[in-house]
Amino acid sequence: MSHTCSYCGLPAGRSWRHEHADDAPLFCCYGCRFAAEVTRERGESGAAVWTLTKLGLAIFFTLNVICFTMALWTDAVYGESSGPMSASYSDLLRYLGLLFSLPVLFLLGGPLLTNAFHDVRRGRLTTDLLLMTGVVAAFGYSAVSVVRGRGDVYFEVGCVILVTVTLGRWLEATSKLKATQALDELERLLPDRVRFISDDGRDHWIPLAELVPPATVRVLAGERFPADGVLQSESVSVDEQVLTGESWSVSKQRGDRILGGTLNLDGDVLLEVTAAPSQTAVARLIAAVREARKTQGPYQRLSDRVSSWFFPMIAAIAFFAFVFHGWQVSFDRGVMTALAVVLIACPCGLGLATPLAVWTAIGAAAKRQVLFRNGEALERLAEIRELCLDKTGTLTTGEACVTRMLLDESTSRNEATAIAKELAMSSTHAFSNAIRSWADGEPHQPEASARAFANVASIAPTPSLTLRVGVKTTFREARVRSGLGIVAESSSCIAALGNVRLMEHCVFDISPKLQRQIDETIAQGEPLTLIGWSGRVRAAFVFAESLRPSTRDLIDWCRHEGLPVSVLTGDHAGRGERLSNELAVPVHAGLLPDQKARFIHDRQQVVRVGMIGDGVNDAAALTAAHIGISLGAGTDVSRDAAAVCLLNNDLSQLAFAIPLARRTVGTIRRNLAWAFGYNTLGVVVAATGWLNPAIAALLMVASSLVVVRSSSRLSESA
Repeated sequence: MSHTCSYCGLPAGRSWRHEHADDAPLFCCYGCRFAAEVTRERGESGAAVWTLTKLGLAIFFTLNVICFTMALWTDAVYGESSGPMSASYSDLLRYLGLLFSLPVLFLLGGPLLTNAFHDVRRGRLTTDLLLMTGVVAAFGYSAVSVVRGRGDVYFEVGCVILVTVTLGRWLEATSKLKATQALDELERLLPDRVRFISDDGRDHWIPLAELVPPATVRVLAGERFPADGVLQSESVSVDEQVLTGESWSVSKQRGDRILGGTLNLDGDVLLEVTAAPSQTAVARLIAAVREARKTQGPYQRLSDRVSSWFFPMIAAIAFFAFVFHGWQVSFDRGVMTALAVVLIACPCGLGLATPLAVWTAIGAAAKRQVLFRNGEALERLAEIRELCLDKTGTLTTGEACVTRMLLDESTSRNEATAIAKELAMSSTHAFSNAIRSWADGEPHQPEASARAFANVASIAPTPSLTLRVGVKTTFREARVRSGLGIVAESSSCIAALGNVRLMEHCVFDISPKLQRQIDETIAQGEPLTLIGWSGRVRAAFVFAESLRPSTRDLIDWCRHEGLPVSVLTGDHAGRGERLSNELAVPVHAGLLPDQKARFIHDRQQVVRVGMIGDGVNDAAALTAAHIGISLGAGTDVSRDAAAVCLLNNDLSQLAFAIPLARRTVGTIRRNLAWAFGYNTLGVVVAATGWLNPAIAALLMVASSLVVVRSSSRLSESA
């Protein structure tokens, strides 16, 4: 069973016992327990003076014990003296060592022993129990030696061990906390209080937790929006960089959606809240990342298997070292050797080798709007050697754009553009939107437009539904005909914007040249819309999907990294060929959903493939791939089938996520290699009796900090 540490927020480990009081704090290690006592609040600087005072007193007494021990060593260094003053002086120093070491044992040893017993009650066996057994044995042996008046004393060893272990675990806990602070920064985006607008129009402060939709709140310039909602004011500029990665300010108009945590840059605005604080995009992201931390990947499972037999193995080696050296040399030598074995062993380094790197990477990715469902997703993403992408909605925005215009010989470009734009004003169809956008970007010539409108008709406005054309002409009875297009009529002519069937319905003639161009375009699978007036088809607009701005960035990065890219689409072969020529990548067109999945499956027999998609028809391919990647704007089915989600739909974030995943796996391997190598060599050296326990304690702390520092670099490079 796994719980979350009350201090650092990381999993507190597994146990064979499941009972735990819900209101009782739970810690993953003694360092977090001690750090929590110091700060009193998770991740904040508290005022637990007594805890710090205990540590300060322990250090003071330890330094005194070291001085007494160094004075005792003078006999061994400069030659033993048998005078009565020397014997009395030696006894005094030994008793002082005992007296000054007892506070250290109780101040630092007591909490460490208590933590060990807490772990045992929770069903976790840790080396803290072995460590305290050795420390108590060293103190006990030294105390007996003092009382008997003969034998060596090791008070300084026990004191240094307790101080070193406590400080080391505290530093380790602090570093672990930093590894989880990426999510804390996201949590702090939302304010604690909000200005709630009551029914009488007045605003007053309420806690964020009490905000329930639907509700209206006021947000001033420089403040962050407290929840997801819809803008009720005319307009506002906002900063979404933390949430979407957009470095420039974004202009929002009335009715636009605003995410909680977005920064208001320039106005006093009203927001209609549409989601409770716990259901905002930020809250869902944080919840998803926290859930991802609970899932283990292959490296984590390997680390856990090794850790499961680490305690009994170290206990056995320490016991045999104690027996061997105690039998061959002396009892105190056996105790010191066993204590060195326990101290040199670093279960923390082994236990943190994988999860700390994974947690750091997941947090860093979340800040860039890349969501990893679990730690295994990181490891899988690092392993891909080929990338397949869906086209519609993934490489493209799913929105149409005009690529070119086919013209009748008797019609000018400006005439057709001006009239098409006016007709398109009466429709919200994707092609109408594309024509309006395209026309806005065309060079504007008022004289040509005026001639065009004069050629179409010149009649007086009517009170019926009208479509205004230019300045001089008004069409009446502008109608959208479902499945055909738009027809605008006047007393003297008809103008139409739509498909081929609409032109036939209006009985419009078409020139042979334009007919040939239209036939060729249709044969290539390109969609088009025709425009005609005064009994003749005048032009055709050819459409294509708009590429995402980040599409070329991703493909260029993949090409630079030597990562092969393929595009899978159900589009017509002609459109696939044009896309292939445009992006210089292989495009496999005309594929049904099951054919996409089969293609991925076949490639998986050769190389590990990552698949990026956004629609329901991509779910099978996402599941078949080594790792599935979805877009945040994709369907629920595609997001559920993918292990990685690009929340801001920015494909170029893969140029960040893939190297991050590879660095994470490299860090995990280095951490595991260090942990295995250090523990193997350290335990062997300690078992020989050549290592002082105090030095072993310092090495153990250093080993843990090496792993922590190695993992923390992932967030620094993100």
